Amino acid sequence: MAGRTPIPVAHAMRQVADNLSLARRQQRISVELLANRTNLSAPTVSKMLNTGSGSLENFLRVARALGLLDCVVEATNPLNTGIGRARAEEDTPLRIRKP
Repeated sequence: MAGRTPIPVAHAMRQVADNLSLARRQQRISVELLANRTNLSAPTVSKMLNTGSGSLENFLRVARALGLLDCVVEATNPLNTGIGRARAEEDTPLRIRKP
């Protein structure tokens, strides 16, 4: 059961939506054209740009169309974190099992 969206997650969703919307406007791309380039409906794209809600795939489609896909991929690289760099030399397990 997912429950309510945690406040930090809701804030991040809003900020990501604002960033995507700004990128779209800076590139002078209409919502309809962005929807066409992502093969999504205009209401789906509009909802993502206004609220940040939507699927991960749709988010990545929009990021790709706006030229931000590589930045998103790099932002999720665990080697960009302190713990990721500290443990880079260790063997990372393929899965974590319950004790």
